[in-house]
Amino acid sequence: MYRRGCNNMMKSKQRVMVISNVAFEPFFRTIIKNQFNQSNVDLTLFLIPYEEYNGLEYKNQFSVSDIIIVWINLESLASNMINKGESIPDKEQKIAEIVALCNNFLNDIVCRSNANILWFTFENYYSSLSAVVGHIYNDVTDKLNLKLFDTIGDRVTFIDLKHIISEVGISNAYDQKNKYRWNSPYSKVLIEIAVKEIHKQYLIEKGITKKCLVLDCDNVLWGGILSEDGIENIKLGCSGFGRPYQDFQRFILSLYYHGVILAVCSKNDLSDVMAMFREHSEMLLKEKHIACFQVNWENKPDNIKRIAETLNIGLDSTVFVDDSPVEVEAVKSILPEVTAILYNRDSVYKELSCFNPKGDVSIANIEKRNETYRTNQSRETLKLQYQSYDEYIAALKIKFDIREALPIEYSRIAELTQRTNKCTNGKRYTVAEIKKRIAQESVELYSLYVSDRFSDLGLVGALEIDRNTINLFVLSCRAFGRKIEEKMLAFISEKYKINKVEFHSTGKNNDMKETLFGDFI
Repeated sequence: MYRRGCNNMMKSKQRVMVISNVAFEPFFRTIIKNQFNQSNVDLTLFLIPYEEYNGLEYKNQFSVSDIIIVWINLESLASNMINKGESIPDKEQKIAEIVALCNNFLNDIVCRSNANILWFTFENYYSSLSAVVGHIYNDVTDKLNLKLFDTIGDRVTFIDLKHIISEVGISNAYDQKNKYRWNSPYSKVLIEIAVKEIHKQYLIEKGITKKCLVLDCDNVLWGGILSEDGIENIKLGCSGFGRPYQDFQRFILSLYYHGVILAVCSKNDLSDVMAMFREHSEMLLKEKHIACFQVNWENKPDNIKRIAETLNIGLDSTVFVDDSPVEVEAVKSILPEVTAILYNRDSVYKELSCFNPKGDVSIANIEKRNETYRTNQSRETLKLQYQSYDEYIAALKIKFDIREALPIEYSRIAELTQRTNKCTNGKRYTVAEIKKRIAQESVELYSLYVSDRFSDLGLVGALEIDRNTINLFVLSCRAFGRKIEEKMLAFISEKYKINKVEFHSTGKNNDMKETLFGDFI
């Protein structure tokens, strides 16, 4: 017996609560539902007045909410903070009072709900005082936000409302008519951008993201054509024509440190490209940052397929960037699962918003992952020396260690559940959900470490058992196919009498379903 999870065709469900002292209708409900619908999410929305959030009628809504959005308008909360500016008597005391009020408010929320909390920062752009005194800097709001961040920043995700307003422009951010009609001061344009940010944070929290960025080289990572111009004439540096390319590399490097796998697909001679990565003084991206190089004169769709096979990831998890419209269209036509982007200096950053990486990814895990990919060629060479797969596995000298998971490992385990689609029972966890699960006395969570003769793979798997039920079984794709999953199954069999397996389809884990139910059910 098993409990079937949502498959790819079924909509997932999210319940979102918004607590605010201003109104957002008539636009907000339609906009946020449509935005989440793009991710196949059926959204239920609760709009709670800040002044009434303690009401008994909202108790159940707190307990079932998955996301709680806090959006407190400073003018409605404390108009004197805006209108008097620097002339506020006891300014620091007033700031402390508001921070204390917000902290107590957050404590009330946390007591009622385990939801992920998104908190919009305060802003003061709607003040009409600047028409009289000019645009003189007033530090009240910034000080308030900083104090608030220091006090509650470890318990919520702050969304920078001032930055969002700067995107749409102050004159486009407000709606005076609706402010006085319905206490709805923000414009439809601003709400649309804010909702996109809410959706973005949902994707980040759930780990819904592309995994691999495949990059062309010429006129993408550097200016010029390497095979024609030579390494000495390539445009790359901190100024002049080379600056946009170095800035792009700096951005790509930030994606790497947020867990995105980088690969290179270029029509060039491999020796020339490796010389650029190893020897050019202005290269920010180094050989160690690239998990896979496919540099040759073959067609790019085939090379991208080889990259996906080498990294053991799906084509639908891959993004390809090239400056050639012909190459981009070829990939779109032959590999429609791949997100193919035409490089443009000014628009490429926005188009790469399809990546939703978490900010707390371990650098050590990233480096171990890349080391595993780089040493895979050595494994393939070793494999050719043996006629039997069992002999090859024995020659790898695989070591594995299953141990009770520590709190410091929860973030990595959550990342594994969110990024793995093949060798998994499909259960997705956030760190908050893991903490909630592990607090139950019957739940036991294990982490799996693996190494072989070529590299230390690090923490690549996890198990969660609740009495006689397998709630979580996950093994990273880069460790799959070496009979490690068999060791995990044997560990479970030795310690537990399993009669139930939680299973949720990812669209790619049918083989894992047969394995789990074949062994235990």
